[in-house]
Amino acid sequence: MIPKNLTDWTYDSIKDLIDKNICESDMHDFKYDLPNADTLTKICCSFANTKGGFVIFGIRENNKHFEIMGIEEDKEIAHKFGQKLHAMPTIYFELPKTIKIPDSDKVLIAFYIPLSPERPHISNIKEGGRLFYKRTNKGNDYMTYEEIKMSFQNYEERREKLKLLYIELLSNIEQLDSMKVEDSSKENVYSLVTLDSATINSLLTDLYTTIGQNKRLVQILFTIRERIKIINNKIKLFFSQVALPTTNQKTKVIEHNEFINKNSDALKPLIKEALEILEKEFDLKNPLT
Repeated sequence: MIPKNLTDWTYDSIKDLIDKNICESDMHDFKYDLPNADTLTKICCSFANTKGGFVIFGIRENNKHFEIMGIEEDKEIAHKFGQKLHAMPTIYFELPKTIKIPDSDKVLIAFYIPLSPERPHISNIKEGGRLFYKRTNKGNDYMTYEEIKMSFQNYEERREKLKLLYIELLSNIEQLDSMKVEDSSKENVYSLVTLDSATINSLLTDLYTTIGQNKRLVQILFTIRERIKIINNKIKLFFSQVALPTTNQKTKVIEHNEFINKNSDALKPLIKEALEILEKEFDLKNPLT
């Protein structure tokens, strides 16, 4: 009933919720216009700390009755939204969706605040009180001590998983360098090294809630995982072939080295890009530098 994606919010879906008097939930909040900084920050913190949610502007409340009124279309509304949002750490939000109102020059604006990998978030407005908020069907509520404690523990666990992923990617860069063979030696020399993929295989699904908002990073990591699988399977096949006495062993070694060199050159830039994103987005650093 409540749209799960920003693209699914339409005039009809909003009108349907209002007609059914579902004007506030753990997933959405209706407002007429941008509220003050304290109120907006509390709403965004509560969504980011719980499971994400939507704020829809252009809905006026009068004696607990909600009505679609719309607001003037404003190209700067995302900037104004961000200027009023004062949370620690900073809360990510997607660019809003503008929803046309039939037979009107005014519009509805829908913002999406996803579940945050940096949770828990707290308001940075002193006047509003430094409190942690969660979202319930009744609106914003205070997180209990146990909920805050658990949220911080989960945050540290996510950070440790990211560090493991980062170290594995660093290790694979070195392994790719060691696997390559110079042209002058590719007839009779080959590497015995395989690539590490245990961390990326076991953690990629778990880490999706942490890295999911960076679609490029998710895409790169899935590509890295698949290419590592292809390279390691090819290495295993090669090892089984060279273990047998054959007349064309030199040809197999050359073909293998050419395969490794080609795929190493293709994979290294992707790993380096993933490392750069992890360093920039999650403040991870190379422990060896």
